[in-house]
Amino acid sequence: MRRVTKYLVLRAICLVSLISDASSASCRGFAKEAQAAIKTYVTALQRYEHEASDRLKGLDSRPFEFLRDEAKRTAAIIGDMKAVTDEEELKRCRNPTQPIRKICADAAQLLVEVLDKHAAEAKPDYDKPRYAAAMGECEKLMNLKPVKSVLRGTE
Repeated sequence: MRRVTKYLVLRAICLVSLISDASSASCRGFAKEAQAAIKTYVTALQRYEHEASDRLKGLDSRPFEFLRDEAKRTAAIIGDMKAVTDEEELKRCRNPTQPIRKICADAAQLLVEVLDKHAAEAKPDYDKPRYAAAMGECEKLMNLKPVKSVLRGTE
């Protein structure tokens, strides 16, 4: 009986250590995992923003509706609800983590809204500094160089 009890206690200790190792690993590697998962999509958003900026300068012929729809599809991938929910669970981590997907999903949604306004009217009114700050934060988290564009008021 004593041997069985020792065996069960030892198994419980091993199981707890395995569970805590798995949790700490996801906390530790979160930023790199998020970057790997969405960096190409954030880069695509930068391309859409650059094309929209070129369109405003008369250099691109793609309509804003097309760019908006492409940005909307990309924003949906970045803002995948399951991934954002999983990211929220990382608040339990010992070291604080930034909600990378949420930050980039919010920035992507702002781009969609800006492109939608440009599709609706020739000179739309929107908060350029807010948009520039949101996209800049996302680009920083992805280690990407910020885009200079008319949409942000930086070009």
